[in-house]
Amino acid sequence: MERTSLVELPRRHRPEVRKAHQGVARLLSHVRMWMLALVVATVGGVLPAAVATPAAARAAVDTIPVGDNPLGVTVSPLGNRVYVANAGDDSVSVIGRPGNTVLATIPVGDSPAGVTVGGLGTRLYVTNQGSDSVSVISTLTNRVVTTIPVGGTPRGVAVGGLGTRLYVVNADSDTVSVISTLTNTVVATIPVGDTPAGAATGRAGTRLYVTNASSDTVSVINTLTNTVIATIPVGHNPLGVTVSRDGTRLYVGNLLGNSVSVINTITDTVVTTVPAADGPGAVTASPTENRLYVVHGGAGTVTEIDSDTYAVIRTVPVGDSPGGVAVSPDGKSVYVTSQNDDTVTAIAT
Repeated sequence: MERTSLVELPRRHRPEVRKAHQGVARLLSHVRMWMLALVVATVGGVLPAAVATPAAARAAVDTIPVGDNPLGVTVSPLGNRVYVANAGDDSVSVIGRPGNTVLATIPVGDSPAGVTVGGLGTRLYVTNQGSDSVSVISTLTNRVVTTIPVGGTPRGVAVGGLGTRLYVVNADSDTVSVISTLTNTVVATIPVGDTPAGAATGRAGTRLYVTNASSDTVSVINTLTNTVIATIPVGHNPLGVTVSRDGTRLYVGNLLGNSVSVINTITDTVVTTVPAADGPGAVTASPTENRLYVVHGGAGTVTEIDSDTYAVIRTVPVGDSPGGVAVSPDGKSVYVTSQNDDTVTAIAT
């Protein structure tokens, strides 16, 4: 199932402002670390037991410079690579784990957005919004091996069918392209709602869930027949979508509705709506714990939520205008792209 999500927000037009903001952010980070060190030194290196350390302060945060306007992000099945689609300079950054350093930069199509890994980790699929195509990359050589034409403005992407199918959401065509990963050709096209954005697979690969941003719905697709079997009303402007680790719940980030819709995947109905202010768009679920991570584009933060009680565990500041989020297979790291900072924030869970 998909563990990535992305949402594109308006970016600033002046690179000088972005660089200045980035410098201030680094300075504030150093000041916070200095203040924490001062407090620890003052009490002999141990925080008083009566004082609870904020969860955000406990999290190890690393900031990784990548390409221009990073959007989608995903982590390889082995957890040793992170891939980032940079919409502004038509490239993919390859980040090594551990270490969180950029190892390679791969040229792709025009304005890449979504990324996902397939082929048992040997293939990377990148949607190119501006060129209406998908770049297929060998992760062994970090080179594009073929390019597949799809619908208008492809964004979200998900792997299904035991790795034999790739599903590409075409925002301007209101369709999903179904691609055979064996032949790298489109084998079906499925009509969905208005301005589809995100995609996730569930129910052992027999279901595909697609958010429709302009119709405020989620299309439920039977992947065996490539037909829409249900349409679920959710909040305003749904973008990100992810499936819980046990597959029984679907989480949808409603950007303009300031909420997360929780859907029962057996009944295909909304069971609760969780308030989430400041533009919740991208969402992802931990594969190892009952945790949900929600990106708030307006606030520049990521919220960790207990997916059993929907209580907020912590809120972690990230970069300016965060857009995509992914969690590592071991559940120990969360990666968030920041469009206006040209960075990826790595958060230890």
